Amino acid sequence: LKQLYDSFILYPKAVSQLAKTVLSPITHARNFISAGAFATANGLIPGLTISPDDAISAWKEAYRALQVPGARMANTRYRELLRLGVVNNNVRLGDLQKLLKDVNFGEAFDSTKALRGMMRPLSKAKKWTEDMYTAEDDFWKISSFALERLRMKKAYEKYGMKFTDELLDKEAANIVKNNIPNYDMVNGFIKDLRQLPFGNFVSFPAEIYRTGFNIMNQAW
Repeated sequence: LKQLYDSFILYPKAVSQLAKTVLSPITHARNFISAGAFATANGLIPGLTISPDDAISAWKEAYRALQVPGARMANTRYRELLRLGVVNNNVRLGDLQKLLKDVNFGEAFDSTKALRGMMRPLSKAKKWTEDMYTAEDDFWKISSFALERLRMKKAYEKYGMKFTDELLDKEAANIVKNNIPNYDMVNGFIKDLRQLPFGNFVSFPAEIYRTGFNIMNQAW
């Protein structure tokens, strides 16, 4: 029964979600724009709450740390941001990757050498588009991290409080993790709902509620 359920329910669902997300250019644009909207929701608005120079500096920092597919190798700062839980945790992509793993997407076609050769280009394209989807999300998360870090640094300096780089990193990372959708913060029950025959990307609306509450709470 499980094999029938996976083959006729979950597999088509996984393929549909794959087509709607990482394989869709329109969705890539929407992913980048919506990720930027979360920075705005957190009060990071160039020209209003932050200076244009600070915004440009944060965007440059994000670009330098960003892992663009095929363009650069992992760098020290990105690894540090990964350790802090700031990057590589896109919610929709997390649901999709788990669902593809549930149904062993691609593995069932590897029974012959000829079919393995046919699947290899598709696997490479899928990996590249997934990496781009992650990079689009990471750009704004790194930018938000840099701007939150700068805001706290200025506040500490204004009131003559002592601080360390490690403290600034941890506090900025906590704000990003709690105020921007993060797949690592989704509880196991919500994640498991991906295996139901209805509903797509269930973790994302759950994260909207969580982060929305946290943003309002921080504003107060």
